[in-house]
Amino acid sequence: MRGVILSICPNARLVDLSHEVTPFHREQAAFVLAQAVPHFPADTIHLVVVDPGVGTRRRALAAQGRHARYVGPDNGVLGPLLDWDGPARVHAIGTPPFLPAERSATFHGRDVFAPAAAHLARGIPLDAFGPALAEDLARPFEAPVETAEAWQGQVLHVDHFGNLITNLPNALWPHLEAVEAAGRRLPLCGAYADVAAGEPGAVAGSVNRIEVFVREGSARDLLGGVAGMPVTAFKA
Repeated sequence: MRGVILSICPNARLVDLSHEVTPFHREQAAFVLAQAVPHFPADTIHLVVVDPGVGTRRRALAAQGRHARYVGPDNGVLGPLLDWDGPARVHAIGTPPFLPAERSATFHGRDVFAPAAAHLARGIPLDAFGPALAEDLARPFEAPVETAEAWQGQVLHVDHFGNLITNLPNALWPHLEAVEAAGRRLPLCGAYADVAAGEPGAVAGSVNRIEVFVREGSARDLLGGVAGMPVTAFKA
């Protein structure tokens, strides 16, 4: 993909955001992208290829928001970003040569998305790629489910340190008594250092999501944390 982009747009500056997204996990990909995009320069092109529907009739998208531009599949990975960066112009990539007739059924990142991103960088206008879309796009995130006693959420992402980033927003923090993950009831902490080394806890994280951590250790290893794992936040 990098070679394709540089062949079309030699002056492109390429930044690899992550190659650690769990295979096929659209929610995690959407989260990783959404927490990074606001910190990039305006008009950056963000290309995402977590695409379990590759080779099917799912649409390929190119979009322009208020802050940035985006290329990727219509499977939910771009939905939260376009909500945040809207109102956005969204086009299906469907016009030759931007949707080549000869393309792999298994690697649209190379054959469709990378060329589209490169042509955007070269100044090709958005409406050249295909028809504008007015209907809603796919959305990957499931909101936490509220009950009388708690909010039931899930892990969206496991970071480099083994911290478990959940879909529970920090706005819930003042209303909580405890967080439970992998059958363990965890204390609410103001910082990682509020528990002893090797002990788990929960903290309001830097990307506006509650996270489960182990001080100077890994919640992934201690609790078996993976993307999609249930996490419960109990009301005070």
